[in-house]
Amino acid sequence: MSGSQRTVIPIEQNGGEPACRPPVPLKGQIDWGAGDPTGGRPPSPLSPCPSTDLDVVAADFDAWLAPIPGLVRRDPEHRYWLGAHLFPVSITGVLAAGKSSYALQRISSTQAIWGPRGTSCHLALELALKARRPAASGPARPAPHAASSEESFHDYREWIAPLLHHPRWDQVLVIAAERPTCCLIRNVAGTYDTAYLDPALPIPEGRPEGITGPARVLADLKTLSGSGRTYCTRAQIGGYMALEWSQGQWFDYGQTIWCQPGCTFFSAPTTRGDCLSAWAAAWTLYAARVRPF
Repeated sequence: MSGSQRTVIPIEQNGGEPACRPPVPLKGQIDWGAGDPTGGRPPSPLSPCPSTDLDVVAADFDAWLAPIPGLVRRDPEHRYWLGAHLFPVSITGVLAAGKSSYALQRISSTQAIWGPRGTSCHLALELALKARRPAASGPARPAPHAASSEESFHDYREWIAPLLHHPRWDQVLVIAAERPTCCLIRNVAGTYDTAYLDPALPIPEGRPEGITGPARVLADLKTLSGSGRTYCTRAQIGGYMALEWSQGQWFDYGQTIWCQPGCTFFSAPTTRGDCLSAWAAAWTLYAARVRPF
């Protein structure tokens, strides 16, 4: 890769420093870059990102994950239904059970800041990734206050531009964007941001029979302020992995996409086992507090 790109620092090794700190080379670390290769040019989220060699592979078969029949998410209440069945909790709700009252108060008190930013960046990424699909993937979910979406994109262009034009998107084949999923056994649902195939990652041992092809990565997008600090997302990603496996979808790795004004940072991949272990701990705490039966 180009020497002008920046070396990614895994969360475990950067001690929670802001995602766009100066690069520190790490032996054996895959370089996924950071920063804005467009030089600050604000993209249109409604336009597809540049095509890649992986698009040629995708043209031969549709790798995009099929929707789960009957599963819908109803906004703005953010509730999930599978036919007539209403899920009582989402992945976010499970994780909230493990947060202190102080942490929940802090999240609530700053929602007016991170809420509109997160909504705009997530919608922009969803539209861009779905536009990359060789076959039509259907319309993106309706955006709240759709008439003002373009204005919102402009307001957060410093976050959106480097996110959509990051070179990582040219190295993977996206197979999902804003995908709702669920598990009837645990009675939980949720929506994860994206998933992709990455031929550069090694295939880990322990794949079930029938799971083939490049490494499969489930990723979550997080937006930060300019001085924001990264945090652990393994439990959340592991929750989505658990839900998806109940639907027959396997993922080898988890990855977090950190989006700040002026740059986007992809974390080092986290193993499936680490993600599921973190999710198991969060689920155990939630079940003890909310479902003690």
